[in-house]
Amino acid sequence: MLVVEDSPLYSADFFAVGDPWAYLADLRENNPVSIHRRSDGYEFYALTRYDDVYAAYVDHIRLSSSYGTMIDGSYRPQKDSASGRMLIVADQPAHTAIKKPIKASGFNRTMLERTGRTVRRNIRNALAELSVGDRLDFSKVIAPELPKGVLEVLFGIGSKDATVLLEATRTMIGYRDEAYVGTSPLDSLVDAQLEVLDFIDDLIEQRIRSGADDDMIGFLAQCVTRGEISRDVALLNGLNVAVGGNETTPHTASLTVDTIHRERSQWQKLIDGDVSCEVATQEFLRWTSTNSYVQRLTVTDFAVGGYVIPADSFVTLWNMSANRDSSVFEHPDSFVIDRPNNKQLAFGAGVHRCIGAPAATLEIQTLIEELASWGKAFAVVETPQRLHSNFMLGLTELQVEVVKSKDLGA
Repeated sequence: MLVVEDSPLYSADFFAVGDPWAYLADLRENNPVSIHRRSDGYEFYALTRYDDVYAAYVDHIRLSSSYGTMIDGSYRPQKDSASGRMLIVADQPAHTAIKKPIKASGFNRTMLERTGRTVRRNIRNALAELSVGDRLDFSKVIAPELPKGVLEVLFGIGSKDATVLLEATRTMIGYRDEAYVGTSPLDSLVDAQLEVLDFIDDLIEQRIRSGADDDMIGFLAQCVTRGEISRDVALLNGLNVAVGGNETTPHTASLTVDTIHRERSQWQKLIDGDVSCEVATQEFLRWTSTNSYVQRLTVTDFAVGGYVIPADSFVTLWNMSANRDSSVFEHPDSFVIDRPNNKQLAFGAGVHRCIGAPAATLEIQTLIEELASWGKAFAVVETPQRLHSNFMLGLTELQVEVVKSKDLGA
């Protein structure tokens, strides 16, 4: 098995200025299971083929989520402090117990419909303010309107509060990028975490006092009142939903607009009605693969890809690599907007498939629908600035100019 010392997969800079796609493609072709070490002793196994990644996702018995989903997520390789209390770092049976009230209150059909209407309103209003010739940073002006709509509905807050919460969660995910935090990344991370936790705790207290339960936070607060869950479980999972949803979709939205600019002939198929927005959305999700990987810990020996990974080993499941596997996707390195039977793993698989996947998919599809009917388009006018993060693929800046749709060309 290939062993890589001081692997670039640890490096946030590599994902911003290097070519992680090519590096992972080489691993996928020649060393689909590999070990990546760092001088401080941290090491993980990397799975890069679709079938291996999928197998790891669905095996929640031998692979634990309780030790954090990110490399260095808790600064050092040990059990996450929120283990068993936050959905994303909980194993069975705690995982099902936590998931049930969150799904029932935040991701049921009624809440998704409310979320869709609010996100569409936000996008439509933002686009309506733009005229041909306007220049703007899409990542800061338009992209945040998607998760803002989700926060407004699930957290029962206004646009200004949603913006404050968005800025704090963005710092939490992008804390190693100077575009967000300046030169004090760890201090910024801790400050942002405390800000978000205080904000959500205040919301829970308000709902406990009022008895309101018509949003996700209110529902969880009433669960606390009835003794069905503890207050820290409600708090931590409010944080989980805020961070998980607020950072993925803005980056996916920015990458989607950049892809439209680069793949004009493919986009024209949607404009001409040759492909549905639903089908197109799945390809945008595969192509952007915003959440690049997740981490697990083996609790017993785990056989995968012809190897046996020993117990107590960190394993990383590379979504972005799985989504370019030629054994599953024909012409995987091409953006094919009408790709049929798209089996993308942008949200994972199994019991730990992202609980917010339906909402995130709805947000991106709504953006695509609104852009297709807008009558204008965004032309990228400067080189996009990629996020310094190995966990989240995104853009910290996307300078665009508003043009007439016909001027974008095919």
